[in-house]
Amino acid sequence: MSALPSALRRSAPPSGASPSTSGRATRRIAIVRAAAALVWAGVLVAAVGDDVPTTATQLPTLVAVLLTAYPLIDVIASLVEGSTAAPRNAAVLRANAALSALAVVALGIATLGGDAGSTLVAFGAWAFVSGAVQLGVALRRRGSGERQLPMVVSGALSAIAGVTFAASAGQDAAHLANLAGYAAVGAVLYLVWAARTRH
Repeated sequence: MSALPSALRRSAPPSGASPSTSGRATRRIAIVRAAAALVWAGVLVAAVGDDVPTTATQLPTLVAVLLTAYPLIDVIASLVEGSTAAPRNAAVLRANAALSALAVVALGIATLGGDAGSTLVAFGAWAFVSGAVQLGVALRRRGSGERQLPMVVSGALSAIAGVTFAASAGQDAAHLANLAGYAAVGAVLYLVWAARTRH
């Protein structure tokens, strides 16, 4: 759900590109990102199945790999958009890519070397921080007349979900399928954003 790509509409198109071309590229990135998140969510639900492990349980390898890989969607989307964004926006997108890359490392350590509880803490921390950043950027962009409400909602929900995931690490059951719901809601909000900014 989190990440910045679609929240950062360019204040100026890259050299040689018209504003409409720039906007179409940004929407395409948002749509591809949303599709990837929806596919990821479906695969995670299938991998977890009906099993609800305890927070002290080590994760199956496929689930661990899926959870570790999820922030890569944000890394790739941020780097692709940053390669053509205005310099100020590109810097923020690169910072977001670095944040998500750190999340990949943290989740790799938590999922492959830890348990479901530590995984929820790592995933929750990333969701909170990146959601808070996305919310701040989207709120700043709202004043420029851009249609950022879906990104405002996405950032706020991501931050709230992050706190919820981390808090759930103290419970006995690790409802990992909730992470798929988080990704799916974020994907829908990206699609809504793309539709609202078509014109």
